[in-house]
Amino acid sequence: MILLVKFFGQKLDSKTSWYIAIILSYVYILLLIKIVSPYQLYLAFFINGLITFFFYAFYNSAYFEATSQKNIGKSSALMFSIGPLISLVAPLFAGSLAQINYLYIWILSFFFFLIPLYFVRSQESFTIKYSVREIIEEIRSTRLFIFIGAFWEAMAFGMIPIYTLFFIKTPLGYGAFLSYLGMIGILANLSLGVFTDKMQKRVFFLYPVTLAMSAVTFLFSLATVNIYYWIIASGVIQFFYPIYNNVSLAMVVDTKPDLKKAIVGRELVLSLGRIVGLSLAFLSFTFERQPFYIFIVLGTVMLFFPLALFWRTKVVKKYSYL
Repeated sequence: MILLVKFFGQKLDSKTSWYIAIILSYVYILLLIKIVSPYQLYLAFFINGLITFFFYAFYNSAYFEATSQKNIGKSSALMFSIGPLISLVAPLFAGSLAQINYLYIWILSFFFFLIPLYFVRSQESFTIKYSVREIIEEIRSTRLFIFIGAFWEAMAFGMIPIYTLFFIKTPLGYGAFLSYLGMIGILANLSLGVFTDKMQKRVFFLYPVTLAMSAVTFLFSLATVNIYYWIIASGVIQFFYPIYNNVSLAMVVDTKPDLKKAIVGRELVLSLGRIVGLSLAFLSFTFERQPFYIFIVLGTVMLFFPLALFWRTKVVKKYSYL
C-alpha cells in the first residue's frame, strides 16, 4: 500500500484508477474460479488489496466531497448499507446457484462488473496530489483510532467468515448465514445514520459501540463450541460493526481535512492495521487447536478505542469535532 501511494502520488486520475480496479476485479474472479494452489489464493487476496486502493481512495473522496456537512451521517449510512444490502440477496442467490453449478456464479459476476465500467465513463475525473508524509499528517487527529479499528477488523474479515465454515458446510447454508448478517447490517446502519446527523456529535456513539464490540469479541471465545452461540454473537457484532464504520468514517470527515488526502491516508492506515490483525488471525488458525487467545487479543485492542477516545476528549481540547 505504501509503495502504491508513493508511486501513484500526483500521477493517477480517478477514472484511470477506477478502470484499473475493475480490470483487477476480473483478474481476481479468474483466480478464484478454480484454485489449484494456495499461492493462487494468496495472489487473489493480494490483488483484492490493490482493488481497495485503486477504487476506494478516489471513490470515498468523490462521495464525501459531494455530501453536505449536515448529511454526513446519513450519506455514510447509505454507503455502508450497500454492502449489507447486496449481502442480503447475493449470498443466498449464489448459494442456490452453487447447488446447480458454480460456473453460473462466475458468469454473473463478470456480467455485473460491466455495470461500473459504463458508469465510470460519466464521472468527472480528478487527480489527488500527495506524498506519504502529507496524507499521514492530514489524519493526525484520527489515525490512532483508524489503526485500532482496522486491527480489530480481523474479526469481521477473518475469524467470523472462516470459522463459520467449521459449522456450516454447504454453499446454500453459508449464503443464508451471510444474508442474515447483511439484514442485520442494513437495519443497524439506516436506523442510526439520520439520528447521528441530528445530534452532530457522532463521537458520542463510539463509546457504547466500541465497548459493546470489545465485550462481544471476548465472548466469542465461549461461542466456538456451539453454532447457535456463534450465530448470535456474529449477529450482535454485525449490528454494531456497520454503526462503528459509519460513525468512525464520519468522524474523519467531520475534522474538515483535505478529503482527497485524508481518504488516501485513511486507506493506508486501514491497510496497515488489517495486515497486523489478519496476521494474528492466521497465527491463531495455525497454532490454536480452537481459536481462543485471538479473541482476547482483539477484544483488548478494541477496548483501547474508547480509552484513547476518553483521553483525547479530556486532555486534548483543540479538535472541534469532539
